[in-house]
Amino acid sequence: MRATHPEAQWFDEARFGIFIHWGPYSLREIEASWPLMPHSSQHLGVDVYESLADEFNPLNYDPKVWAKAAKAAGAKYIVLTVKHHDGFCLFDTKTTDYNAVQRGPKRDLVMPFVEAVRSEGLKVGLYFTTIDWHDPDFATIPISAGIQSPKPNVYDPMRWWEFHKRFVEQLRELLINYGRIDLIWFDVPGFGADRWRSSEVKQMMLNLQPHLIVNNRLPDAGDYETPEQFVPVHPPDEWWETCMTMNNQWAYHSDKTCYKSTLTLLNTLLEIATKGGNLLLNVGPRPDGTWPEEALERLEAIGTWLKHSGESIYGTKRTPVHFPPCFYGPITVKENTVYLHVKDIPRFPLEFRWIQGKVREVRLLRTGKALSYRVEETVGVSGGVHGEHYVSRISIDLAPEDCDEWNTVVAVDFEGIPVWPELRK
Repeated sequence: MRATHPEAQWFDEARFGIFIHWGPYSLREIEASWPLMPHSSQHLGVDVYESLADEFNPLNYDPKVWAKAAKAAGAKYIVLTVKHHDGFCLFDTKTTDYNAVQRGPKRDLVMPFVEAVRSEGLKVGLYFTTIDWHDPDFATIPISAGIQSPKPNVYDPMRWWEFHKRFVEQLRELLINYGRIDLIWFDVPGFGADRWRSSEVKQMMLNLQPHLIVNNRLPDAGDYETPEQFVPVHPPDEWWETCMTMNNQWAYHSDKTCYKSTLTLLNTLLEIATKGGNLLLNVGPRPDGTWPEEALERLEAIGTWLKHSGESIYGTKRTPVHFPPCFYGPITVKENTVYLHVKDIPRFPLEFRWIQGKVREVRLLRTGKALSYRVEETVGVSGGVHGEHYVSRISIDLAPEDCDEWNTVVAVDFEGIPVWPELRK
């Protein structure tokens, strides 16, 4: 786990990225790929589903608009589904005619995407699933009991390796033809590392782009873990990222009533940051290539908050201890500073306890305003850190008019790196 290349370390500081699920399935407002499965409530027959590739023609697709919206939202990277389980490729490939260049769009949809993302200074991520239900040589991967490929194949080693050659060749095309790629996002790790030749595939990718980061869904080859649609109570020790929808599915749906609130999304981002992870928040563009207003409104609000309080999110480290009894709300940490996140208007002075170090300043992060505070401290034992100051309680005055609509951040700056002692039971 965890990429060691110097140019891969951005991932542990990013904290916020945008996921994009988009393809022919967007035409029917159905989930990506899964309606191919007979058990799906959105089931379409294989022929009907695959014919959507000829109807798909996103006339209003402008990835420059996507990239600007993501940057304004405060995201540091974008991941696009260049091939989902249905096998349709948004990129130009010699391995199949089931692609955007030879079907409906009649053009490569990935090249302008990567160029637009780079032009905004964001990192480029490509979602590339291990599953390919369109490929005739793909064998059924046992995702879970009762779920099989819409085109069932009995596993045949010779046919599997024919598929695997195309799988590797498509990866090579993406990593050779599209310039610098920062992240490959695999999906559905079935069969195990030996059958995928994971170590060989990973090495091939790193030979082409040594800085590349790969998630953990190529078996035994990942740099980070990927909980989906939830925030783990006990986060992984290594790099990790929660991917999550804004509404009730990954692909586009016109239902405006099922979106999570901006406050819910911000609180999710904050919880993930306190645990040292990244949030990969999904947008499902319309079939014409535009983003739903409901998604844009929420992203704009998140971006506004991050513009003044992003210091408490980007580059922070997981909180060394759970908030109580240190503080009643979430805490993030960066070098000499501890950030206290206040979700409600306080009726009494804020209290922050149980940390060792000498306070230099307390400030309202949004404006930089210095806040008055009082420290009740005791002198530590001989040889203690930071002049032997042991802070037992910091009381901070936060006026209602200084509070933010969503989340007010109070930054406590110490003269050195604060030390979190083992809490008394």
